[in-house]
Amino acid sequence: MESITNVDVDKSKKDVNGIILILSCQKHKDTRLKEFSLSKTSYNNWEVIYVIGDLLLEKDYMLDGKFLYVKCEDSYLHLLKKLVLSIKYLRELFTIKEGILRCGDDLVFNEQNLIKFLHEKTKKYDYYGQAYNGKDYRCSIHTKNEVRKLKQDFFMIDYYKAHKDDFLNPQHNLKNVNISLYSMRPHIYGAGGVIYYISNKACETLIRHMESIHYNILHYDRFTKSYPYTIEDCAVSFIMYINGIDFIHNWCFYDTPHRETIARHTNKFK
Repeated sequence: MESITNVDVDKSKKDVNGIILILSCQKHKDTRLKEFSLSKTSYNNWEVIYVIGDLLLEKDYMLDGKFLYVKCEDSYLHLLKKLVLSIKYLRELFTIKEGILRCGDDLVFNEQNLIKFLHEKTKKYDYYGQAYNGKDYRCSIHTKNEVRKLKQDFFMIDYYKAHKDDFLNPQHNLKNVNISLYSMRPHIYGAGGVIYYISNKACETLIRHMESIHYNILHYDRFTKSYPYTIEDCAVSFIMYINGIDFIHNWCFYDTPHRETIARHTNKFK
């Protein structure tokens, strides 16, 4: 596949059933991705695409073979921004029939179960994954006011205490960011960020919402009086629920004895 930028996209977009989107970063391209377990570049007409941020890219994005480089920060803090921008650009490059399977870059797949899940006849919900508490989140039952329940989450603060060098990386754009100021977020549950599915409807919702806040992951949300966008999987749940999209839980996604489990989470090179 030739390199493609946003200024020279072929008018005839490739038709695919979906995208298997592998979120990664520059420091893992020669480690995790070299050991990544998928043996094919396409499954059931689902294209495998690896996404990496490049803040110094001259164009908005570049597709080089199976690697999509997106002009954005390549940091852990900006993972939500990278995800939604990549979805936006993939929709420019491909005509996507179903949606996107969002995956981390440290998974070992059961490819037979992956193929079963991707089959057109397999029921997939708009926002579909594996919750830590094993519960669905139905917006018809939970009111919007419930996302105002807040939690002080030190996950990202603790991460950067262990990765202080990231503040010096120009690709991360963190030089003047005080992570400790952004610890309050909505206390909600949804899909664990290891692997989950989002439909075209959910993708459109993510893009529209992120455009409304100018892709600023440090945006202060006045409704919840918190910072909902700093932890990617929590942020996706927030955006889905505030826009009326249910989360449906299934234990089949990762790290369970379920006979149809799609992947194992290795947590390599953390």
